[in-house]
Formats: sequence, structure tokens, C-alpha cells
Amino acid sequence: MEPQGRAYAAGVVATAVALGLLAFVADSVGGVAGQVLTALTSSGFAWGLAAFVAGRSAGGARQAVLGATALLTAATMLYYLLVLLVSRRWSGATLEDGSSADLYGLRSVAVMTALWLAGSLVAGPALGLLGRVVRVGRASHAAVAAGLACGLLSGEGWHAMTEAPPWLLLRITEPYHAEFFRGVVISEMVTVTLPLAVLAWLATAHRLWRVWPALLVATVSGGALGALLWQLPRLVAQVL
Repeated sequence: MEPQGRAYAAGVVATAVALGLLAFVADSVGGVAGQVLTALTSSGFAWGLAAFVAGRSAGGARQAVLGATALLTAATMLYYLLVLLVSRRWSGATLEDGSSADLYGLRSVAVMTALWLAGSLVAGPALGLLGRVVRVGRASHAAVAAGLACGLLSGEGWHAMTEAPPWLLLRITEPYHAEFFRGVVISEMVTVTLPLAVLAWLATAHRLWRVWPALLVATVSGGALGALLWQLPRLVAQVL
């Protein structure tokens, strides 16, 4: 492997380790701070952006696909290994008859691991290639790729807003619930606005504002598609 390839691989590994560790740490932080930390480190935006950047910094299309996919799968495996071996939050519960519910907890961990690994195998190549196109494609192609990517990265936030509209959550005044839902609203805003900030940076860095219609249409389309796709994990988890 050439030095450039080794440096790229090392960056992918380091990013995967950071993502897995930060997501695991975010689980242990409570309150509004924990909700915001989760939005910043353990969300579709955070992990998707890492895959997109891996694709954008790759030396070729093949490296973009492999790097982004390896990053997401490695981070997912590390996170669930930490859940399995360190926090062990799957253990200790009991069923109504008093027997241990550990097997059900382990099954839940296995199902979620398989679900997010499958998601990594789909999202990794897509986001990796989008990142590569933004870097090397013509302005019109780069604008579509950037818009689609940032729209997809905001999809979790848009989906959350449809499930729990922020204007309704902010009406809740009971102290404990109000604080919790305030954290939800902040998290929703973070996962929607930060992808738009990334889009603005990409448009400026790659001079994509001159093809803003393509940028706008791709962003809206990507956001709508992303919001729909975020319904799938919930449906699959319910079935399994």
C-alpha cells in the first residue's frame, strides 16, 4: 500500500474509533446535554457526514466506496461491542415471572447490530460516492451530489420533526417533561441546521452557487428521501 493509501486507511480507522467511542459516551450523559451530545456524535448526521468526508477525501471512486463503508461498519461494530461488554445495559432486567430477561436483551442487541450494519453497507457506498463526485465532478454534478448528500444527512431531523413537531413540544410546561422535550427540540434543530451549514460550506468551497437551482432541488429531494428512509429502522425493529 502506498503512503497516501496508508494515511487514508489510518484516518478511516481513527474516525471509526472516535465515532464508536463518542456514541457510547453520549449514552451515559443525561438531560438536555446528553440529547444534544447524541445529536452531535450519535446521529445519522454525524455518522453520515463522516462517511461523506471519507468519500470526498478518497483518491478514487473505489477507495471512496470502501473507505466510507469500512468506516461505518467498524464504528457500528465497536459501538455495539462496547454496549455488549462494557455498559451491559442489555442485562439485569427481569420478566413478569421473575426470570432473567438477559436473552431478550442480547437478542435486541443482535438485531440492532445487524440492522445498522446493513444500513452501513447501503449508506457507506452511497455517501462515499457522493463525496467523491462533489470533489471531482463538474459543477452541475457536484451540486446535485452535495445537495443530495446534505439533504440525506438532514433526513433524521426532518423525520423527527414530523413525529414530534417542535411547536407542539414547546407548549409543554410541566417542569420535568418541558426540560426533556426542550432537549428534543434542540436536537431536532441541530440535525436539520448543521447539514445546511455543511451544504453552504460545500457550495462556497466548490463554487456551486452558480448552479443553485440544481443545488436546491437536490437538497429538497434528498431531505424528503432521507425522512422517508428513517422510517425503515423503526418498522424493521418492530417486525423483528
